[in-house]
Amino acid sequence: MKHRIHYILIICLICLGCTPATLAQPRTIPATAVSELNDPPKKKQIRKPQSPKLKRLKNGHYRVIQPWIINLNGDTWRIQAGYQCNGITAPSALKKSLGDGVNEPATWAAIFHDWLFTQPNISRKKADHLFYELMIVYGVPKNKAKLMHATVTAYTISKRIW
Repeated sequence: MKHRIHYILIICLICLGCTPATLAQPRTIPATAVSELNDPPKKKQIRKPQSPKLKRLKNGHYRVIQPWIINLNGDTWRIQAGYQCNGITAPSALKKSLGDGVNEPATWAAIFHDWLFTQPNISRKKADHLFYELMIVYGVPKNKAKLMHATVTAYTISKRIW
């Protein structure tokens, strides 16, 4: 019964996190911004962090097989070779739909997220935020990144409650 309540709470929090804060309402654009709309957008030079070299183990977990350097938001993180974790924490049927695999950016971000918990002075909130940021930089669609971020945030909240 206790686990069923956790699942219901997580689903409710995901739904709340995915609803728009405001309903579609017309926006007025200041006259100075109209000229910006007509100019072609300037591309931001965002360099993707390197892709990790991973091995999927028989138990479904992942092992980092070469040191993995991540440059994100001005910080550099180094995950040592040999680090192991489960990657995306979800039922196996759901993991596939979320992009579970050694060549999947969502898995890379999940492994980074798990690794952050092993680091001193990293709060769950900061780890959750960096998880989202890394998914975006790796090109995970924004809606999917928001959903996965809402899920880990709901899990964090549920750990405080119980």
